[in-house]
Amino acid sequence: MQPWRISAGLTAALAGCILLLGGPRLHYLGPFWPMILAEHGLALALHLALALAAVAAGIYAVARTTGLADLGSRVGLAERSVRRGEGDSDLTEALRRDAEGDWE
Repeated sequence: MQPWRISAGLTAALAGCILLLGGPRLHYLGPFWPMILAEHGLALALHLALALAAVAAGIYAVARTTGLADLGSRVGLAERSVRRGEGDSDLTEALRRDAEGDWE
C-alpha cells in the first residue's frame, strides 16, 4: 500500500470521526448557518482544506519515515517469491490450492 493511500484513508477517517462527534454540539448554530456561510464560508472552506492537507501531509511523512511506504512492495515481493516456490513449501501449496479454489 502506498503512503498517500494510507494518509488519505486515515485523514478521511479522522475527518469523519470529528464530524460525527463535533457536529451535534453545533446544533445551536442551526438558525445562523446561512449567515455564517454567507459571510465566512470561503475562509472556513479554505481553513478546513488546509487543515485536512496538513493532517494528510503529517500522516504521509510518518508513513515515509517509518518505512510503511515500501511495505506494500515488500509484501508483494515476498508473495511472488513464495508463489514461485521459493521458501516455505507448505505455504506455496496452500497458495496454489487457494488460487484453484480448493478451500478445504
